[in-house]
Order: sequence, then C-alpha cells, then structure tokens
Amino acid sequence: MADSLLRQWTILQLIPRYPSRIKIADILAQLQHQAFNVPTYRTIQRDLDMLAAVFPPLTNEAINGTHYWYLDGRNTVLEIPNMESNTALVFYLAQQQLNNQLPTSALQNLNGYFNKAAQVLDKSNTAISRWRDKIKVLPQTQLLIAPSINNEVLDVVYECLLNNQKFEAKYFGRYDEQYKTFLVNPLGLVFRGTVTYLVATLNEYQDIRIMSLHRFIDAVATEQVCVLPNGFNLDAYIKEGRFDFLMGDSIDLEVLISADVAIHLNESKLTENQQITPLDDGTSLFKATVRDTGQLRWWLLGFADQIEVLSPKSLREEFKIKAQNMARKYAVDGSVEIL
Repeated sequence: MADSLLRQWTILQLIPRYPSRIKIADILAQLQHQAFNVPTYRTIQRDLDMLAAVFPPLTNEAINGTHYWYLDGRNTVLEIPNMESNTALVFYLAQQQLNNQLPTSALQNLNGYFNKAAQVLDKSNTAISRWRDKIKVLPQTQLLIAPSINNEVLDVVYECLLNNQKFEAKYFGRYDEQYKTFLVNPLGLVFRGTVTYLVATLNEYQDIRIMSLHRFIDAVATEQVCVLPNGFNLDAYIKEGRFDFLMGDSIDLEVLISADVAIHLNESKLTENQQITPLDDGTSLFKATVRDTGQLRWWLLGFADQIEVLSPKSLREEFKIKAQNMARKYAVDGSVEIL
C-alpha cells in the first residue's frame, strides 16, 4: 500500500502542466530511472485513471493513438496542502504587478494560481481577504499595454533556454520591411517594463544582440547546443548599462533642479554618490557620477522645465538643441522667440 501511494504521488509530480504533455512510456522510463519497481505499462495506466478520478485537473488526450497526460492548470491548480489566505494575497498582489509588465502569453501558466487565490480570498472572511481592497499596485511610469508575443515562440524560447539549445527563428527588426531568418543562440531573458528581451548571439557571430521577443514570428528548436561567449554573465551585462542604451562612459552630471525635484531625489536617490546643495534662489545643485545612457536622457527630459543641465557641456548642448526643436514645434503662431 505504501509503495503504491509513493508511486502514485511521484507520478503526479511527473505530469507537466498544459500545454506540455507526457505519455505513459516516458512516465515509466522516469520511474525506472528513479529505481521504482514498476511491474507493467498497464500499472501506470491504472494509476493514472485512479488519480484522474480523484484530481479533476489531471486529464489526457489521444494524439495518433497515443494518450498524453497533463495537468490542466489554466483555471485551477492542485494544492496540497490547500492555499492559505496569506499566500493567496501574495498571488493577488503579484498578479496586479505582473499584468502591467508581462504579455498575457507569459502569464498563462500562472492563471490557475491566480484564480485559486481569488477563490480563497472570496471564501475567507478574514482581515487578509479584505486587505486586497486596501492595497493597489500602480506602475511608476505611464502605463503601456504589453505587446503580444506568439505563444508557440514563447514556448520554444523557454524550452531552449532551459535545455541549452539553439533555435531557428524568423524575426522582424524594427526598421525591416520583411523578416530575416537566424540561428539563435539564446543566453537569457530580460523583462523591462512591458517588453521582454532575448539576449543572444546569431548564426556564427559572437557579438551579443538584444532582441524584442514580440518581433519573433516563428521559432523551431534545434539539436545544436548553446555556446556561451567567453566571459559572458547576464548580471554583469545588465550592470554595464546595456539595457539603458549605453552611449558612452560614466559622466559627472551637474543639474539645477527645482525644490520639488530636490525633495523627490532626496527621497528616491539616483545614485548613492549624489550630492544636493540648496541655493539661495530656492533651486538646488544636483551632482552625481552616472552612466551616459539614453535612459538617463529620457529621465531628465521627464522633468521638463524643472531641471537645467549644466555639465557635461556636451550634454548641455544636446539638451539646448532639444529644447529649441521643441520650441519650434510649439511656435505655430511664431510667438516663441528662438535664440
């Protein structure tokens, strides 16, 4: 009895979630690999039929005469022990955060947990269940809709990253008029805002590329093993500022800022080395050593007329030209004087 229970529990652990599937022959091979004394193929079939009668998420479908088994976690999940209300609240808050950052296709495997959490909180008359009405998650910047990612492409990318495999793909570049075909050597995924990026090398080249996952229109796994470029580390690559659109080395930034911006930067620092010095006219002088990136420019432009770039001179000149160009766009009636 104990052996049967352990075997059935192990079988449940081997069943993948939809859309992945597994056939009985592969379950049998896995059990034998784990040193289980499994008499026959038929034994596994009886175990699965018995488990499916007890656990509704466990189901199967026939493909070319072979039955493939999976856990249908699209609407619910099998939880032992049952999900508690504090865990349900964490899933609820995670859903609010991730909905603004990830495409729907990337969240599909979590929908069962999210739905289960909602059921637990709906039924639980506790302070925690009422807490979700008192906590909301808002994006830090303007809310954008995540671009749609092909589900089949997403599955291939995840599978190849997990199994260290290359894949062949069709990709539309930002300025391309038609797709290009590449042999992709995936190195990592990075989620930034609403966009998912793949870090990879292409074909036989060694230079590292950043590709938007939603621009892939097709992907097929290959048997080729991924090759890690010498010295590559994803964390180090990110820290170099690659996802901030690195434009040069570090710079010593000096900016005149308004009182409101000074309060904001005192509470939420740009860097640990920043210095904010109040001036007699109510403004403040902000100094910091930062990376020279496109992201820095977008951040500074977000403050509009509440900041004035002083140094470096090249950045000040760049902002002067931007300000003049903006003024020209708004000077429809010729009332704005451009010096």
